Amino acid sequence: MDCPKCQTKSRVTKTCRDFSDHVRRYRKCPSCGHTFATKQPLEQIFESAHRHYQVYQRADILTMRQLFFDEGRSSKEVAEVFGCTVSWVNKVVNYKVWTKV
Repeated sequence: MDCPKCQTKSRVTKTCRDFSDHVRRYRKCPSCGHTFATKQPLEQIFESAHRHYQVYQRADILTMRQLFFDEGRSSKEVAEVFGCTVSWVNKVVNYKVWTKV
């Protein structure tokens, strides 16, 4: 994300989850020193195995749970199908994320 003051690429200094199911990232510009915060819905974020952020659709989450619960696949197998981490699959199937789906 670019700095709103000087348009230089900023760095994340702190990431935390706030009480409204959002991720708040505190950022600082290395050029001008300006600090600011950004907010993103938690349910739309996950870290893939390739360390890139991806957005999943509701149908993908339902399919993950179906593979795990109905078909009896392991977390590792589901993670391989969707190209994400086992940790992410465990969060999905244990309703730690995407709780309303």
